[in-house]
Amino acid sequence: MTRGDFAEGTGQPAEQKGQARLFQQIPLILGTDTLWLEQDLLSAYNSDATQKAYPQPECLGTAQISAQVRQNGETGAESLPLVLFPFWPIQPVDETWTYKLKAKIECDGAVVKQVEFTEEETIQATLYGKLRSDLLNQASTEMHRKLSHRLAFELDYRYNADLNSVSDY
Repeated sequence: MTRGDFAEGTGQPAEQKGQARLFQQIPLILGTDTLWLEQDLLSAYNSDATQKAYPQPECLGTAQISAQVRQNGETGAESLPLVLFPFWPIQPVDETWTYKLKAKIECDGAVVKQVEFTEEETIQATLYGKLRSDLLNQASTEMHRKLSHRLAFELDYRYNADLNSVSDY
């Protein structure tokens, strides 16, 4: 996610000209902060929204990702150095990250598809500095990959029926 590439004065991401997309922008909301997905992540979420199945401008998709970070466990003995020495280089990580994607597609004003997916990752490690940031970024990237694949499966019109009732057909 980036805070760059915004249209002047709007706080909204700038649109790419000549590029038809079902989802023009997808916000990631974490607490009171709203970030906008970078172009490569946005492309991943749009990759299987075919022009044939969802012709633009007749069809428009809206989506948002809500993120939540929950600390697991209580403060233990390994956290004691953080109280005594706040700049202690080793900080334990024991968090559960939850991303919830809500997406809706409307064609000519009628809702044709509405989905909600939740992905969760538990991150446990004792790391410091850049290694900690890399671990958290990898977890976030993996959750985006899972969500975009699940969305792609739902947008594929080869599977029109509920897969739990396939034997009924």
